[in-house]
Amino acid sequence: MNLTFTPPGSLAAFFLSQSMASFAVGPYASTKTTCGLMKIAYEAARVARARDGLRHSRCVVVRNTRQMLTDTTIKDFLKWFPDGVAGVLRKTDTSFLLKFDDVECEVLFRGLDDQNDVRRLLSLQLTFGVIDEFKEIHPDIYEALAGRIGRYPDKTMVPPKAAWGMDDKGNPVGGCVDDNGNAMKKLWGMSNPPDADTWWERLLSEPPTNVHVTIQPSGLSPEADWLHLLDANYYENLAELHKGDQDWIDVFIHGKFGKSLSGQPVFRCFDMATHVAKEPIQVQSGSLVIGVDAGLNPTAVVTQLTHDGRVLVLNALTGHDGGMGALRFIRERLKPLLSATYPGRPCSIIIDPAAFQRAQTDERSVADIYKAEGFMVRPARTNSIAARLAVVESYLTRTVNGKAALLINPTATGLIAAMRSQYRYRINSKGDVDDKPDKVHPASDYCDSLQYACLQHDGGKALGASAANVKREVKKAAYVYA
Repeated sequence: MNLTFTPPGSLAAFFLSQSMASFAVGPYASTKTTCGLMKIAYEAARVARARDGLRHSRCVVVRNTRQMLTDTTIKDFLKWFPDGVAGVLRKTDTSFLLKFDDVECEVLFRGLDDQNDVRRLLSLQLTFGVIDEFKEIHPDIYEALAGRIGRYPDKTMVPPKAAWGMDDKGNPVGGCVDDNGNAMKKLWGMSNPPDADTWWERLLSEPPTNVHVTIQPSGLSPEADWLHLLDANYYENLAELHKGDQDWIDVFIHGKFGKSLSGQPVFRCFDMATHVAKEPIQVQSGSLVIGVDAGLNPTAVVTQLTHDGRVLVLNALTGHDGGMGALRFIRERLKPLLSATYPGRPCSIIIDPAAFQRAQTDERSVADIYKAEGFMVRPARTNSIAARLAVVESYLTRTVNGKAALLINPTATGLIAAMRSQYRYRINSKGDVDDKPDKVHPASDYCDSLQYACLQHDGGKALGASAANVKREVKKAAYVYA
């Protein structure tokens, strides 16, 4: 078999990912399935040789039903790996023995129609697992499947080598590893976007450190790098066909999470491909503006204004997960971040005007706590929710010299998840949408913090002169965090 495959740039990171789990999300017909199936051969060729000189592996490909598996997934697989050319299709147990060079990979196809199918799946000894259209698969399957990978080949087939050393438990490395002794247990999946507020959406929005997520751009975006494989105007025709169903267009053409049953996203103009940087943002010269939500869940969004008026979101952090008060948040989260990442950088805190109200217990306001820790603190220009949402939307809907007026560091996963779907308007039992965003923590805390920072950067231009007529502190001091 002589086959050369180059994934489109938007899926290259997914194809080459060496994380334990990797997921690709995108529009219809964006080559996700093809890329995921070709990844089987790519990874199989990396497994260390066994005693017999061959690279043995076993992979299961899962779909939610046997019918869909037969009608779509298996047909796609055989298009690239023909029966009798790339290996042998065994119809009795729906498997394919993929053979090329020194590789022998047993590919098992499994539909999950009933509990017996699930039980058979979870008794397998596997190298890899592939979940096609994972949004249709119950999360329990994913979590259980993660415990079955990396178990074949074992150390009797691929014995330990001195060069591979010991694992972190002091055991000799061998079995399911590559030629350098690195673990080869991997699980990956491909899918159209799941609905917001589901388990899958939360995993994709805030992935653990051992999970890689690739989200492709809209099919109508200039960055859609697979269009040459489709008919002319493929997505334009789909959009016209479904022009009365914006939710369908958002999911299957723009690659956005589906509509949440619990509410409508506040910032529907937020777009991952436009507003999230492809690479980590480098801090520029100049000062930092830190928007702070001073509620029961202290949260901060670190921003910077570029010379051409764009807002860069460098970092976002919260004390919500640790149950922190303001003082502990400052000392354990905010100050360490500033010291390690932005040493010597002038910065100011822009905070909810209500944070200047003194508490009855110790007569100190939240603003006083930040001041006592050495920060220059200013109240936000307004606490009007309409004005705060408007200023963020003004940045989201503008470009400056062809670049997004608001750009978020990809490491700010909590804020990104909030902007995508978690910050939303509640829908009541009658189907009416509230006029104020729901207070869902920490999503609302992240977005409130961003709003305060954007108000400061905007200077009142988007809000009119009246919005700027807020009582401000007269004292001015430049804070430099050393």
